[in-house]
Amino acid sequence: SGEALGAIGNPSVLDILKRYSEDPVVEVAETCQLAVRRLEWLQENKQEPGGSPYLSVDPAPPAEETDVTKLRETLLDESRSLFDRYRAMFALRNLGGQAAVLALADGLRSGSALFRHEIGYVLGQLQDEACVPQLTAALRDRSQSPMVRHECAEALGSIARPSCLETLRAFARDEERVVRESCQVALDMYQYENSTQFQYADGLCKLQA
Repeated sequence: SGEALGAIGNPSVLDILKRYSEDPVVEVAETCQLAVRRLEWLQENKQEPGGSPYLSVDPAPPAEETDVTKLRETLLDESRSLFDRYRAMFALRNLGGQAAVLALADGLRSGSALFRHEIGYVLGQLQDEACVPQLTAALRDRSQSPMVRHECAEALGSIARPSCLETLRAFARDEERVVRESCQVALDMYQYENSTQFQYADGLCKLQA
């Protein structure tokens, strides 16, 4: 909900976002802090960020830097603000290519669970098999936050290569419900990505037909 309020971009919600920027649940607090910075950035720059090539409304605008090495340094620098690191994340995603993908995958070792979960999300958008080992390791690591494992499972489903399949099947019965259900959804996505179906999740259309 905090991310959605930031994405909508109406400054009238700044007060409530600032209030929950100190929430005792760290992921809620960090989400609201990012949303506050996004709204402040919009006010400072008097413009919307450039459109995402993935048609998503991102929690931060992409950085203007285009050097993968420099962006990776910012991405992994725990002393930088989360907003700056998110900006580096989305710049790397927009650049694409294996070097950017591997730089992003290194972010799965960062401290913030919210950050690692967003890394999983953008790797799923990129659908590059180069990051399958890192996503697999994160999904298999039961010490990881369930929100991180869930996002890594869905990313593997989006990448939809045979190298993803064994792990998704293995964790489709995980004791964590969000992980288990994400693997089940990912297996469905895998099947869709490797089929000739035009529309994903079209069960209702089939019933109506």
